[in-house]
Amino acid sequence: MEAEIYSQGQIIEDLIKKYVVNYCVLMDIPIAIKRISIIAAGSSYNAGVFGKCFFEQIASVETSVNYASEVASSSFLNFDKDTLYVLISQSGESIDTVFAMNKIKESGAKVLCITNNLESTMYKNADFRFDINAGREKAIAATKTYSATVVMLWLIALKIAQNKHIEISEETKNIYAMRSNLETFIKDIDNIDLAAKFLSKKKSVSILGLGYNYALSLEAALKIKETSYITTCAYPLGEFIHGHFAVLNKENAFLTFITSDSSENELALLNKIIKTYKTKSVVVSDVYEDYDCDILVKFNKGQSKIATIVNMIVLVQLLALKIALRLKKNVDNPKGLNKVVKGS
Repeated sequence: MEAEIYSQGQIIEDLIKKYVVNYCVLMDIPIAIKRISIIAAGSSYNAGVFGKCFFEQIASVETSVNYASEVASSSFLNFDKDTLYVLISQSGESIDTVFAMNKIKESGAKVLCITNNLESTMYKNADFRFDINAGREKAIAATKTYSATVVMLWLIALKIAQNKHIEISEETKNIYAMRSNLETFIKDIDNIDLAAKFLSKKKSVSILGLGYNYALSLEAALKIKETSYITTCAYPLGEFIHGHFAVLNKENAFLTFITSDSSENELALLNKIIKTYKTKSVVVSDVYEDYDCDILVKFNKGQSKIATIVNMIVLVQLLALKIALRLKKNVDNPKGLNKVVKGS
């Protein structure tokens, strides 16, 4: 897991070099896209939540994200030929995602597949296909395939925006420096070991975020859960105050992400939670502020929005790794977990 975390800079650099030439994204996708439906499971679903943010905010395309198991098991779905279905599976053989793909293809709708396996069922049968080319992932917990999928979704969003003549220069600023930015970032994270020690002693952790940070919260919850077996739940920061924060009445802790572009509303919600419950808290931020939290994990902002997102993804992976190692868990072979693919 550790080796795969540290390999991500090279993988992301290779993806960018493959698809971006002189700040122009070159790839084969449909020209006219009215709507997008992302279908996936596990970490791929969490990447899809980032994809929804990218497609809507960068490319102005209405987007939904659905669990593959729900699509596969539902008999009430009508697949729309004006919708592009984006299916994500690292193996390309995830049982529920393959089944969902078959249903969509039978309806005559178009499928775009993102996978890490050129020989997979999904890659071979998709109308449009993208290989994240991350190499075989040996650890059960997805790390390099997750970040590569997020970057691929971002690249596709940029391509859709280009096709619609939407300006993307702000998004691609310093795009070719992402690898060096990431390698520098890893060395300069403050208090991550302290946060890992603190969270490793908790039986349950609520993880909060808004927008992009909610997408990150979903993956943080899954990474900590599957490597350390700590009960974790992710919530949108605003939704958390609608009854969910009753869990803080018990011995608990929460982890949240506040960045320099966070809104005043986010800060107000954070302060409300801390003042109301006096709960043990970890705040991950790229700015020093008096959040009145127990631990502030400080990191340096990336040179672009996507660079900051990738940096925070790696921070979450390192935090999960460090928590698991403190608890003496086997991060590469978590108890009872395996890749859910055909034949497993």
